[in-house]
Amino acid sequence: MRIGLFTDTYYPAMNGIVNVVDITRRELEEAGHDVYIFCPGVRSDTITKYDDKVIRFPSVPSGLFEDNRISMFFPMSVMRKIRKLHLDVIHFFTPLQVGMMGVYAAQRTGAVLVGQHCTDFHQYVEHYPQVLPGLLLLGTTLPFTVKFNGEDIRTMLSMYRPHRGPTQWNRGIVEKSMALIYSRCDAVIALSKKSKKQLESWRGEYDYDVTLMPTGVDALPRPTRQDKNMFYETFGFSPDDEVFGYVGRLAEEKNLDLLIDAMKYIAPRRKRAKLLFVGDFGYRETLERLAEESGYGDRIIFTGRMLRNELGVAYETMNVFAFPSMTDTQGLAIHEAALAGCPLILVDKDLSEVFEPGVNGLSANPNGTSIGRKIIDILKSKKKQTEFGKESRRLARQFSEEKQVAKQIQLYKDLMDKPRRAVPKPKPRRRLLDRYLGDE
Repeated sequence: MRIGLFTDTYYPAMNGIVNVVDITRRELEEAGHDVYIFCPGVRSDTITKYDDKVIRFPSVPSGLFEDNRISMFFPMSVMRKIRKLHLDVIHFFTPLQVGMMGVYAAQRTGAVLVGQHCTDFHQYVEHYPQVLPGLLLLGTTLPFTVKFNGEDIRTMLSMYRPHRGPTQWNRGIVEKSMALIYSRCDAVIALSKKSKKQLESWRGEYDYDVTLMPTGVDALPRPTRQDKNMFYETFGFSPDDEVFGYVGRLAEEKNLDLLIDAMKYIAPRRKRAKLLFVGDFGYRETLERLAEESGYGDRIIFTGRMLRNELGVAYETMNVFAFPSMTDTQGLAIHEAALAGCPLILVDKDLSEVFEPGVNGLSANPNGTSIGRKIIDILKSKKKQTEFGKESRRLARQFSEEKQVAKQIQLYKDLMDKPRRAVPKPKPRRRLLDRYLGDE
């Protein structure tokens, strides 16, 4: 098959979606398929994944996040190139400019269209109310990318009806626009039970099929003794420390301040306990301030950003991996930690298929005391650490990269054997745009 992966974030950005796209591409190519990535373009000496199958759109910084960019939408040459590639499947990971280009192209080439729900915009709007203009922009592009009918027009009108407060308005726009977009897909992939329930609750007047299919993850390289000794020396650990920690983007919506609250509960009760944050982002400065104010700043360590293939030493340092976020769609770091044999503490128990409360970790309430108590429950029992760690590996190995992409390939094949989802015919007012795109 010839497959196009459409994403609004790719190298040199470093985030979960980039990792998911990379895993998907690598395993699809290993299985013998031709894969093309469509993504924002950026001038950077740090781009190491650029090749002739990575097709980049001109883009500019969005001003929202350091690695978020706005692509220049619908360049004529790209649409013509898509047609020449004769793609069998178009799979988009983000419902923004590049993702919407994928929707547009699928409707005009007859390719199977698969949407993957990678970002919980519904929760993000509470923490980033400034995204409202971007969501409104998404709404204005929908008529030019999605073939509309009468129900769609009514949905659009209701989206633009202001509500009390930006958060409620944002969430309404997210629900309606996502339902409209996903209704055009032949299949929608949810990465967790949480996301599947959420997507199905948004359907309303629309219909779309939601398939639960987490991204597969393979174990990261094991650190050498030298790697571990260097990590310990650099960040001040000793073998008898009791370490709980987090790996990922240090962002406000991740609830990471709860881990500092948990440390305030744990520290007086476990004298060797330390908290480890691995990662970087805009909320790091706030977390560092909260760490100092906690009175235990010398026991809260920030490593900064680490390359993914170097994270094994961080996971092996942890006695417990804690993930307080309620805004993720799956959390690749949870899977990585489980493969490294870490007992898990999650606030959102439906977030990962590699987590079973009471089997390989414990579920906590979204407050520092609850998280702290559950962490102590594990730290004080070597037997529990060993049993939970063993079960973490067992559960995580069931979702390897090869196995999960094999399921994805089968989904593609099944969809190719079925008639395409019916969509309304384009209206005459769209002819000028189609002619500009070489779509006559």
